[in-house]
Amino acid sequence: MSVELLKFFLDIFVILFISLSVCLVLALAVHPFVPKAMLETYFKPPYFSRGEVVAFTGFPLGYIRTAMFMRLAGFPPSGKKRGLTEAYLLAPNWFRVFSRIFLTVFLINFIAFLLLLLVLTFFVGIP
Repeated sequence: MSVELLKFFLDIFVILFISLSVCLVLALAVHPFVPKAMLETYFKPPYFSRGEVVAFTGFPLGYIRTAMFMRLAGFPPSGKKRGLTEAYLLAPNWFRVFSRIFLTVFLINFIAFLLLLLVLTFFVGIP
C-alpha cells in the first residue's frame, strides 16, 4: 500500500472517529429529552419485562433505553415484535425527525468506520 493511500485512509479514519465521538456526545445530550409520555406509557410490562425495566432504568444502561426509544420514534415498524408500532405518536415531531436523522448518520458512520478498520487491519502490511 502506498504512503499516499495510507495517509488518505488514515485521514478518513480520523474524520469517522471524530464524527462517531460527536454522535456519542449527542446521544448523551438527548437522553433527558426522551418524551416522558413514551416512557410512562410503554416502558413497563407487558411491553418490557420487569428485569428489563429495572436494568434499563439506571446508569449506564439507561442510554440503551434512549437508543431503543429513539429507534421507535424514528422507525415505527421496528417496534412490531413488542407491539410498539404506535409509540411514535407520543413523541414530538422534532424528536422523530432527530431520531431518524441521528440513527441513520450514526449507522452509516459506524459501518464505514468498521469497514475502514478492516481494510487498515488486513491491507497495511501487504506490499
